Amino acid sequence: MATHTTSIPATPDVVIIGAGVVGLWCALKAKQQGLSAVVVDKGRIGQGASGGVLGALMPHRPVSWEDVQTFQLEALLSLETEIADLEAVTGISCGYSRCGRIMPVDSDAFLAEHEQWQAGSTRFWPAVSRTGKPISWEIMRGAPDPAWPTLKPAFVAYSFDTLSARINPRRLLSALASSVQPEVVVVENCLAVTISNDGEVLLADGTRLSPGRVIVAAGHESFDLLQPVLHCSLGWGVKGQAVLLRPKDRSFANMPIIYSSGIYVIAHDDGLVAVGSTSQRAFTDGDVDEAVSQKLVQRAVELCPGLDGAAIVEQWAGIRPRAAGRDPLIGPLPDASRVILASGGFKITLGIAHRMADAALAFAMDAPCELPDSFTVQQHIANCRSSDRY
Repeated sequence: MATHTTSIPATPDVVIIGAGVVGLWCALKAKQQGLSAVVVDKGRIGQGASGGVLGALMPHRPVSWEDVQTFQLEALLSLETEIADLEAVTGISCGYSRCGRIMPVDSDAFLAEHEQWQAGSTRFWPAVSRTGKPISWEIMRGAPDPAWPTLKPAFVAYSFDTLSARINPRRLLSALASSVQPEVVVVENCLAVTISNDGEVLLADGTRLSPGRVIVAAGHESFDLLQPVLHCSLGWGVKGQAVLLRPKDRSFANMPIIYSSGIYVIAHDDGLVAVGSTSQRAFTDGDVDEAVSQKLVQRAVELCPGLDGAAIVEQWAGIRPRAAGRDPLIGPLPDASRVILASGGFKITLGIAHRMADAALAFAMDAPCELPDSFTVQQHIANCRSSDRY
């Protein structure tokens, strides 16, 4: 890994700004295409939202199905084999498991909604994954699997789908970083100050790079970086918090994701349990708020009493990129075609980052690329113009 800008080639095929999950997938795809690539990040690999602790990979609810949901579904299905290939190359386990997801149902009205989702799953989801594993959505009106830790009693029913999965975000980042080197130059603590309309990148130390293409994958900071080129901000950051717990016993190890009222409880293969997350649009900094962490623990214990007394191993806070049009934002800029943006995935970024990278590299190579219209930069600019953020 490069530690200073003197080791950066000045005219690579592609410069990738941001060493989070999207940027590193872009680097891997560039390497696979035989392109010379440089990755620069103002901090460390995964220092932003990508370096969290949750790792939830959950599909959209199977109702009102559109091309956006199809994009995410295909990404979740393809991720399993992409991770297997990545692990085979690097020897690093990413902690991936199609563990499924259980959602407690606390009212008859909510049960009727879940029944609609279950019906939609048979219409919009495939019957098996690409590795041949069955995919289903079941509604259990009795107690869930007794092998799982006890949930709060008195739920009306439980929804359980086998499409949802989890991954260890930090081990994924480690595997991606390992997979691209030494062919790809990765430089940490290297701030990109400006990007010109013709794709020239100015770094904080005065170094200028003139790549064939620039891919901006710097999370929520992408929006401010490109504002001078676009003359508008295409999104903003949303702060989130999570905690990592060590339960008193390891009975959580093979548990599905528990999801209820915005709270995730995710047991990882190292015996730790991640709980999150919050969404905070207005915030003064990205630091951990211990009161929020304690509230997360309280809500997790209320949902899953077996977590009572679990030790807090880590408190995490990060700022996720939320595009103005809600959907991810991928593609070249209208008046700067050599600059490609890949950001705005918000909470689903982890599960679609590899497909975002496929699209960004297709644009970089002037290859065909089919994306939902709502992902395009032009559509997001239109959204900004119709709001007070333009």
